[in-house]
Amino acid sequence: MTVLQFYNTLSRFGMDALMKERGSVLAAFSGGADSSCLLVLLRDWCRENGVALAAVHVNHMIRGEEADRDEAFCRERCRELGIPLTVRRADVPALAKERGLGLEECAREVRYACFDELAGKDGLIATAHNASDNLETVLFRMLRGTGLKGLCGIPPIRDGRYLRPLIRDGGEAVRSFCRENGIPYVTDRTNLELGCARNILRLEALPALRTVFPDPEAAVFRMTELLRRDEELLEERAGALAPDGKAEISRAVFDGLAEAEASRVLRRMAEHAGGRVPEASHAEAVLTLSRSGSVGSVSLPGGVRCVLDRDTVRVVRENRDPREEVPEVLFGADYPGGILREDGFCRLICLPEDGEGPFPSIDIYSEENIYKSSTSVSLCFDKISFACRTRVRRPGDTIRFGGMTRRVKTLFSDRKLPPEVRSSLPVIEDGDGILWIPGFPPRDGTLWTGEGRRLTLVCQFTGTPPADRIVSS
Repeated sequence: MTVLQFYNTLSRFGMDALMKERGSVLAAFSGGADSSCLLVLLRDWCRENGVALAAVHVNHMIRGEEADRDEAFCRERCRELGIPLTVRRADVPALAKERGLGLEECAREVRYACFDELAGKDGLIATAHNASDNLETVLFRMLRGTGLKGLCGIPPIRDGRYLRPLIRDGGEAVRSFCRENGIPYVTDRTNLELGCARNILRLEALPALRTVFPDPEAAVFRMTELLRRDEELLEERAGALAPDGKAEISRAVFDGLAEAEASRVLRRMAEHAGGRVPEASHAEAVLTLSRSGSVGSVSLPGGVRCVLDRDTVRVVRENRDPREEVPEVLFGADYPGGILREDGFCRLICLPEDGEGPFPSIDIYSEENIYKSSTSVSLCFDKISFACRTRVRRPGDTIRFGGMTRRVKTLFSDRKLPPEVRSSLPVIEDGDGILWIPGFPPRDGTLWTGEGRRLTLVCQFTGTPPADRIVSS
C-alpha cells in the first residue's frame, strides 16, 4: 500500500500551521493525477482541522476539446467532493501572441494571476508540484548551466503563501496512491509526446537514470534543501547591499565583496535598472574591470550597462530612446508644489500637503482613453521611500496593487492604450519602485487615508502625445 509523505510535509514545513492560522486554502485543480490526489488529501485534512477549502480550475484553451473535457471533469469531481470550484477560461494562445510570450510562460502568468485574484493578498494557494517535478526542474536547469539559485529547485513554500504539500512525493507514488484509493483523474496527452526537451528528459532520460539511482527524487530534494539555505544567506546579504530600487553601490564596497556576493548585487542592480539577469560572462567582465582599478563600462542584457567610475558601480540604461528626452525630476516631502513636468501631452502637478484644486478625476478602471481627461491621487509620504522622481516607462517595469504584482506592459495592453500614450505616460517612483502611473491605482500601502503627510499628484492631459516618442518595449 502506497504511503505518501503529505502529512509529514505539512508538519515539517509549517504548512499545517499556516492553514490553521489563515483558516482557508485555495487548491489549484487541473484534473491530473497530482492535483486530484492533492484535492482529496486536502479535503480530508481541512475537514479534520476546520479549515475552509475551495478549488480553482483554469482552462487555458490550448488543447481544444481535451481542455473542455478536463474542465467538465473538474466541475463534476468537485461536485462529488463537495468542494466549491471556480473555473476561469483564458484564450492563452491569443494572449501569448498579444503579449509576445511563449505559450507556457503566458499560461503560467494567467494561471497565477487567477490564483492571486481569488485567494486575495494574504490567501494561501496549494499547488500539486511533486518530487518528480522538482527533479526534472533541477536537471533541466543544470543542463542549461544554471547557478545556485536554479539548483535550489521548487521550494516547498514560495512567498509565504504558495504551498506544495506533495513536493516530497514522486509522480509514480502519487499515481499509485490514486489507483489504490480509487481517485479518478485525467491525463494530458501532451505530457506523453516527445515534442519538447522536458518531455524527452521525463520519458527517456529519467527511466534510464532510475536503473542506476532507484530514488533520484529523494536525493535531489535533499540537495536542494541544503543549497537553499546557502542561497537564502547570500541573497539576504545581497539584498542589504542593493535593496529594491537601488542600482548603484560604492566601488570600494563592491570591490571588497566575494564573487558570489558581487554577482548577486550586480544582478539585482541590473533588474532594478530594467535589464535582464546577467550571465556568468557578464559578471566576470564587470568583476575583472572593477578589480583592475580601471574605469569603464560593460554592456549587460536587456539594454542596460554597468558603469564603473572612480567612486561608484552603477547600472544605467544603455541606449537612450526618445522618451528619455523628458527630464527626470526629483521631489520630496518638502516640495513646495508646482509643475513637475509639462511636455505638450500632459502636465504633472504636485500639490503641497494642504493643497486642493478643482481637478476632475477619471475612473481608474474605465475603458475610456485616459488622455482625454485628467486624473489625480493622494499618497501618504510617510509610507514612501524618499525621494520620489518622475520618469518614463522602462522594459520590465512592474507595479503592485490589488495584492498583485503587475507588469506595466500588460496593464497598457489590457487597457488597449495607443503606442504613443504608452511611451509618453509619466511614471512616478520612489526607492521601492513605481508608486503611481496616471490612470491606474497607486502602489499598495501608499494611498493617503487621512493620516500622515499628504502628497497629491494631478496629471492633466493637455494635448496629443508625440508620435516620434513611440518606442516598442
